[in-house]
Amino acid sequence: MEYFNDYIKATSELIKINSVESSKIDGKPFGAGVDDCLKKALSIAESLGFKTFYGDGYYGYAEIGEGEEMLGILGHLDTVPIGNDWTIPALGGDIIDGFLCGRGVLDDKGPIMATLFATKELVDSGFVPNKRIRIIFGCDEESGWECIDKYCEREEIPTIAFTPDGDFPVINCEKSVSYFNVHLKKPKFITNIQGGERANMVMDKIECTVSDEIAAILPADNEFGVMVCGNNLTATGKSAHGSSPQTGDNALWKIVKFLGGYDTSAKNISQIICNTDGSGYNIKCEDEISGKLTINIGMISCDKDNITLSLDVRHPLCLTREELYKKLCNTFSFGTVEYGFFHNPLYIAPDHPLCTKLLSAYESVTGEKLQPITIGGGTYARALPVAVAFGPIFPNQESTIHQKNERAKLTDLKKMYDIYLKAIEELTK
Repeated sequence: MEYFNDYIKATSELIKINSVESSKIDGKPFGAGVDDCLKKALSIAESLGFKTFYGDGYYGYAEIGEGEEMLGILGHLDTVPIGNDWTIPALGGDIIDGFLCGRGVLDDKGPIMATLFATKELVDSGFVPNKRIRIIFGCDEESGWECIDKYCEREEIPTIAFTPDGDFPVINCEKSVSYFNVHLKKPKFITNIQGGERANMVMDKIECTVSDEIAAILPADNEFGVMVCGNNLTATGKSAHGSSPQTGDNALWKIVKFLGGYDTSAKNISQIICNTDGSGYNIKCEDEISGKLTINIGMISCDKDNITLSLDVRHPLCLTREELYKKLCNTFSFGTVEYGFFHNPLYIAPDHPLCTKLLSAYESVTGEKLQPITIGGGTYARALPVAVAFGPIFPNQESTIHQKNERAKLTDLKKMYDIYLKAIEELTK
């Protein structure tokens, strides 16, 4: 029996639930929406014959099979904020022109539900796995990983694992992820400046209010596309995942470059921050295993005296968090830098059986013989001793993760589903 159509229906149901993290309420640590989504996913899993567990709203899991060893599959049900300017229903879960649409279809509701239904189809075909299969639903991946920290504190750790929250063919190396907040003295000519929703999202809109003195000399027409309306400046860009900021268009750059033509302090800041490779910050680097550093400014805010920039840095194995901090302190010697969220890097050897079996599953479905890759993204794989990220984005495929109009072709979802089914079989036979 094929479960693909049932999988699409179930994913659509989850997309309809707004699972952006919100304030804790009534014992729901990440808000009502995330909790509703978790309970819905567990209800679906239970209806398929899985044993389920609800971890106090922090996480849940669905398990099937027997054995001392365990294959873990980790995904998340929370999403980044919806953002602006969607032209399709963000919470519709609709099929439009051959695409399943809505926030979370790729990151990560669609992929984790694919593993659930693929497991069910595999078991119903008569296959008997040689280890338990546990599908773990996280609820705080986009905002801090408290969910997976709780899981690791309380629960059994899988023997081997993968997370369907990255790229195909297999991600065996993930750069370190370091967040920093940079506090700078607010220039006198800026009254207010606000932009961005998360450190790991490229800013797609920013608003700035300036003093009468500088407003009087700013032209309405400018090469940066900044809208000038009296004292109010607005710039729009294109959102993208913080691990690949070069694919977005940061609205903050437009504002600071524009203001840099009329103020020395803005010009100096623009020369530091208007890049994604760290060159302006004096942190540019790369190594053979993990590749190049990337940096994103995901948020900017201010109070009466200071401006705060929220930085998301994905740095290669050759640069430690402490070394990075020292370099940023030197660059921003006129301000202060404070540590934020951090993830250690991940590296699993390409010839490890986990990698080779997943690559074999990928090749059996696609016909493509490829090698493992490195990413800047931070996935749940880092949380476990033996784990990698595996899909859902195919090589050279346009990704709408963390962007408006998030969507996935049904044909790509079917191919992804078939790969996961084969991968689960390979890892449990």
